[in-house]
Amino acid sequence: MKKLFWDLIKETIRGKSLPRILINNRMRAAEIFSGEILDLASGNLRPSYHRFLKIDPKAKITSVDISDERQPDILADLEKQFPFADEKFNNIFCFNLLEHIFDYRHVISESFRVLKKNGRFTGTIPFLGSVHGDPDDYFRYTRSTLERVFKETGFSGVKVEALGYGPFSVGYYMTAFLLPRILRPFWLFSSIGFDKIVTFLRKKHGREKYVLMYYFECRK
Repeated sequence: MKKLFWDLIKETIRGKSLPRILINNRMRAAEIFSGEILDLASGNLRPSYHRFLKIDPKAKITSVDISDERQPDILADLEKQFPFADEKFNNIFCFNLLEHIFDYRHVISESFRVLKKNGRFTGTIPFLGSVHGDPDDYFRYTRSTLERVFKETGFSGVKVEALGYGPFSVGYYMTAFLLPRILRPFWLFSSIGFDKIVTFLRKKHGREKYVLMYYFECRK
């Protein structure tokens, strides 16, 4: 909790969004990642969440992306068959990707195919927030959708967690750009405070209803 408090201050001043900060903080609690790792829609210009992941020094990370701007190890279209053999990877990262994929079931099924037995599929996906084309933005998924599609693909031990605080935090995220970075922590903590009051008075109006992001994790 203490780390999250300081992360909210430092990362907000650095210009990181609230969903990104919550993603990074959630990754602190994830089990260590080892073996062969496939990082989808990423490159060698590592996203900020890599600073918070616990990765075995002996692990090998292979990044794949459709754009060469991110300098991926492998340039590929993820809506086509992945250029990897069956059961090659111990872990697959899928952070903030599925909303940009029209044939998202294909990405999930291909991830299942290239995972080793008991391999882990881990990622995040936005729910409430602005449209962000990269290059396109297609969908928003509820917990029910994610749990169903993962199970239908064959994954087990499906875990989906809502990240956020409530309606005021959503409002903060949508409007934080209006303030200078140095002032954003004050607005952020005020929003979180109001959300705690709202949740106390109306429990159903907390993070499960006003979800900023979902974190998911499942096994083959």
